[in-house]
Amino acid sequence: MFFSIKLDRMLNMGEIAPLFPVLRPGACPLRITFLSPRSNLSGGLRVIATYARMLHERGHQVTIITPGPESRGRKERLQAATKGDFSPVRTEPGHFDTLPLPIRETNRSDYQIEAHDLPDADILVATWWETAFPVNAAPPEKGRKFRLIQGHEVHGFLPWQIARGAYHLPLKPLVISNWLASALYEETGREDAILVPNGIDFEQFHAPEREKAQRPTLGFMYSPWPIKGSDTVFETVKILKQKMPDLDVVAFGANPPTQKMPLPEGAIFHHRPAQSRIRDIYAACDVFLCASTSEGFFLPLLEAMACRCPLASTRVGAAEDLIVEGTTGFLADVGDAAGLAEAAHKVLSLSAPDWRKMSDASLRTAQSHSWDKACDRLEQCFQNELTAAQGS
Repeated sequence: MFFSIKLDRMLNMGEIAPLFPVLRPGACPLRITFLSPRSNLSGGLRVIATYARMLHERGHQVTIITPGPESRGRKERLQAATKGDFSPVRTEPGHFDTLPLPIRETNRSDYQIEAHDLPDADILVATWWETAFPVNAAPPEKGRKFRLIQGHEVHGFLPWQIARGAYHLPLKPLVISNWLASALYEETGREDAILVPNGIDFEQFHAPEREKAQRPTLGFMYSPWPIKGSDTVFETVKILKQKMPDLDVVAFGANPPTQKMPLPEGAIFHHRPAQSRIRDIYAACDVFLCASTSEGFFLPLLEAMACRCPLASTRVGAAEDLIVEGTTGFLADVGDAAGLAEAAHKVLSLSAPDWRKMSDASLRTAQSHSWDKACDRLEQCFQNELTAAQGS
């Protein structure tokens, strides 16, 4: 794809220099503001928190602005009170909770964020389509304007001029996968997206050298949301069980299984496991499955690879960037349960030596995606924009 070629060209020409940070001797720290949804445990918020923490540790002045909390209705307050929670507003754990930097809430629970809510800064980053509009409206002293696009944020429940309109705003787009760059081009014709792939925390996600499990084992992340393709996962497992009756299935997720979308029979489920436990789940699997219909990146793919687990995935997010078919896994079309089952079966039926080669290749791919390199790229994008503005 030309987007990958464009990134390679930028790397060769020095437009993006991922191997050294912006704060070289004599360089000045940047004032960086992120406009974000409220703190939660989503993967997208984890990425924002990771960048914010790393930029702060590198000496930059980082602020996160979020809407204020939503008030609880009477029924919700009573339900919360039975659990000992008497707060009049909705609260939930999130990735911003332990950040050592300012997290400022506005006086409203929606995304009507005004200029007076924002500190003066060098860089202003929208991180969600609803934050793109206040970033676009902000005066120049609030910073050069970027949009970090972590998913294809065109939603069917919105009028098309709103859902797609945010893509046309004059914000510098930062995308986390080539799939997103393609989606942006198809929607708008824009070719100015800069690829800034996500990284992996190798202290958190790692596994010792290992062989295939004694029984074939498949893992996936459970979610009741249709976009995650759990119905395709279940059909994929059903097909695989016909070929491999002894298949073990393990899943984890932030939401417990529902009656409308129960787990496959015999599957083991881990509800909100500790991060240290998640790596053990990956490391126990012979293949990790993704059946999503749309993703910006889908970090579990990279996390599984860091834990030496090959992949079988639909063609979404970073899957096509990470999977070299026959080397680190196999791909299937969105919604194609039979194709996804075939992809997973190819991994599960490998001989022990061939599976070990695929496992080792998966690890090597993950090792090329450190958060340090990702943050270097992001810093350099910011610095390049400031330098260009000063020269214009």
